[in-house]
Amino acid sequence: MSLARRASIDIQYENENITEAIEKDLKTFSYTDVASGESDSISLSVMDREGKWMRGWMPDKGSHIRVDIRFRDWQMAGDNWGMYCGEFEVDDVSVSGPPATCTIGAVSIPRSEAFNEEERTKNWENVTVQEIALEIAERAGVNLICKVEEIPIRAIEQDKQTDCKFLYAVCEKYGLALKVFSGHIVIFDEAECEAAAPVATLYCEDFTKYRYNSTLAGTYTGAKIAYTDPGTGEDHMVVVGGGNRIMEINEEADSAADAQRKAVAALNNANKKDVTFSGTVMARKELIASQCIEISGFGNQDGIYYLDSVVTKIGGNSASQMTISAHRTGYRMDNATVTIDQIPVKKDVGPGITYIVVKGDTLWSIAKQLLSSPLRYAEIYNLNKEEIESAAQERGKKDSSNGHWIFPGTELQIPAAESEEVEDAKQ
Repeated sequence: MSLARRASIDIQYENENITEAIEKDLKTFSYTDVASGESDSISLSVMDREGKWMRGWMPDKGSHIRVDIRFRDWQMAGDNWGMYCGEFEVDDVSVSGPPATCTIGAVSIPRSEAFNEEERTKNWENVTVQEIALEIAERAGVNLICKVEEIPIRAIEQDKQTDCKFLYAVCEKYGLALKVFSGHIVIFDEAECEAAAPVATLYCEDFTKYRYNSTLAGTYTGAKIAYTDPGTGEDHMVVVGGGNRIMEINEEADSAADAQRKAVAALNNANKKDVTFSGTVMARKELIASQCIEISGFGNQDGIYYLDSVVTKIGGNSASQMTISAHRTGYRMDNATVTIDQIPVKKDVGPGITYIVVKGDTLWSIAKQLLSSPLRYAEIYNLNKEEIESAAQERGKKDSSNGHWIFPGTELQIPAAESEEVEDAKQ
């Protein structure tokens, strides 16, 4: 005879295991696993029949909790597995009744006022997203796991923001995902996760309830973003995609590449809500935020979905279910056509020259000044790649980020100038 499936939690409070002390009083427990944009969290409610929580067991805000979920004989006899939820800081405690019930809420942010409470004002200059994240992680006393390529930022302001909110905003602005989990700050590329194979297939009959939504509201076919070239002071417009639903982005950018990256990120963030799906199923170990699943048996709603959040609930009867929230993949505009103004392009004439970089120069401004086409900045970079990369490394940079970082005194070979023949310039 098989045993009844059951779910339970293993909980440590300030490094002391209190599982036995609370398990008979446990009323409900929930764990919210979020892919990006906010912290993971837990909530547990316990009955206080004897008044021990009100008389001294009440945890203090800021206290430390670690939680694991145990599943036994889940799909069949012997199907035993666990889920590590992480480490959390108590941020909300309440008592209600009758009957007397204590409810405790906790989040996975680092235990550091510098990260989540202290508002900071700072001008970050000539840094990368990774360098910003590393300084913030070190100040918070946590580890940084960064799984993305270096993204240069010429200047960005942290204006009366906590490090937590600021770093979330920076990552969102550049199309990156950020998760705070068990003493780690993790930055990753959501596009790579969305391209991964689904970890499970969920069928219509697996759901006790579900909701599907498809909308055009708040989604876009293209975006426009203006920026001012720091070298020339001239204004330019970058257009990503096209069509009749264009997002106007009011955002500063310091180069064509920076503008393009921010426009694509804004489009992708908005278009996540194009097709969404949510539903409740029996708990499954494969369902983890930032993984992909396949939805099948619904007809038009079928497809590959990315898990934005997974909420695992356990009741006092040891039953457990998961509620998922997901968006359908395939909406991304990372490879959309990009147009930068309608700038004249000319044909090469005559020999090239040499140029010494001065403060404030960019390859874009140099190409504009000497070649009459800022879009020829890539030619200058390719012609001088070795010198540009060497100068960047001498100044402590990993690389120049394809010519984003150039430094005064670097001697550049400039390709030939051009004739007056004009045509539309597109990238």
